[in-house]
Parts: sequence; C-alpha cells; structure tokens
Amino acid sequence: MSISKKEQERFDRMAAVEATADGDSERGESLHGGDVAALGQQMLLDALGSAGAVERAIVGRPRVDKGGGRGQASPTLQVRITAARKKDLERLRLQTHSKSTSDVVRAAIDEYVDRHQISA
Repeated sequence: MSISKKEQERFDRMAAVEATADGDSERGESLHGGDVAALGQQMLLDALGSAGAVERAIVGRPRVDKGGGRGQASPTLQVRITAARKKDLERLRLQTHSKSTSDVVRAAIDEYVDRHQISA
C-alpha cells in the first residue's frame, strides 16, 4: 500500500519549503492523533515489508525470560570457546533445526543445570 496522491503532493510541498533559503512554512492540512499513528505505521510497513518486521523494529528482540518487565532486557552471559567447538555448535544447530546457536547453548545450559541441580 502506498500513500495517496494528496499526501504525496503535500510531502513534495514540504520538501520544496525545506529547500528554500528562508524556510517559510506553507499552510496545509495536518494529521493528528490516530491519523498520524496510522500514517507512521503504514510508512514502516511500506519500508519494512511485513507486520512482523514492523513489530520487531518497534519492540526489539524478544525477551528470553517472559517473566521480566517491559523494557527489561534478558541477562546475557559471554563465554569464549574454541573455533572447533563453535563449528560443532553450528552443526548441532543445523541438525536440530534450531534458529540460532544461542538456542542450542540455552538448551545445553538448561539440560546441564537440571542434571546437576544443587539443593539450596
């Protein structure tokens, strides 16, 4: 879906004003509230191609811990591994049809911790 001819003409006028030395603005119709939000949503949809892509762009990465609060990032853990182990993880990712090596590592950590659970 694209913008209407009327909206395109308005944007062209706005661009022409920006190009003038004095920067005087031109009177025209303004969008407000939900109309602006709808236009912005449509512009993102046109630029990104799908509603899912727009959602990811707005929200960011999904949290691993669903119990975390909104805007609260999941904790991260950084480790160094050998190049050979990294290749092993990638092969395992392909075999298990996992989306990422991070998914494989999370599953491995969960399995290890569950197996070696220490009572408090």
